[in-house]
Amino acid sequence: MKIAITVGLNGSPGLPAQARRWADELKTEYLPRLRKGTLADMLEEYCLDALIVATNEGPRAFSREGTLFFHPGMAKLRIDRIDSGERDNFCQALALKKGSRVLDCTMGLAADAAVASYVCGSEGSVTAVEASLTVWFVVSLGLQNYGRANGTLRDALRRIKTIHAEAGDYLRQQKDDAFDVVYFDPMFQRPVSQSSNMTPLRPLAYDGRLTDELLSEALRVAPRVVVKERGNKELMRLGFEQSSGGRYSRIKFGIRSR
Repeated sequence: MKIAITVGLNGSPGLPAQARRWADELKTEYLPRLRKGTLADMLEEYCLDALIVATNEGPRAFSREGTLFFHPGMAKLRIDRIDSGERDNFCQALALKKGSRVLDCTMGLAADAAVASYVCGSEGSVTAVEASLTVWFVVSLGLQNYGRANGTLRDALRRIKTIHAEAGDYLRQQKDDAFDVVYFDPMFQRPVSQSSNMTPLRPLAYDGRLTDELLSEALRVAPRVVVKERGNKELMRLGFEQSSGGRYSRIKFGIRSR
């Protein structure tokens, strides 16, 4: 994927310098903003797949499908429901509790990682792996700098350790039983077309697929592996005999333990 860094219009005077630092960090090119052209024009002129745009609100990734930026979104709503005593199917499937060590192999927009970090607390840990450099960069900075959250949620976001890597490469580097649970959400690699906040993720997402080898590595690294899917068909193909989820929901969580 070919990306470059630029700045948003009407930004603060320090944005160009910040954008240049990001370009150095990501080992990519900084492009001054075209005053008479759009971001779409820049994609065409420089033959880019995406632009990371430095704005006063933080980095945003622009592609032909739209603009991606970090927001806790559904994670905050889910945390509010958890606090009110409602069941969260994701937390149940992962058997989360205070002190759990979680590896999320498909970070995406980090909604699940945020919920896990909140539930596991400072006694636990959440590591989120993302193969797409663009998504990893935008979301990682968003987690650290999002300012419109209360202290408890803000702390949960900032506790998440993010890693830019392919899941298989990262898993192979881990020791046996390094985590309590490993989680995969391949749905982030196949965003729902009708979901407006998922649409910009589609061209930026890594398109790797789950394999038996990947699942075997995950079971070496943790005694419990959970995969999120739409329905049971794909879970059965992957060999998951146990699944959980809402009674009327198409979303299912395949669970495998050793």
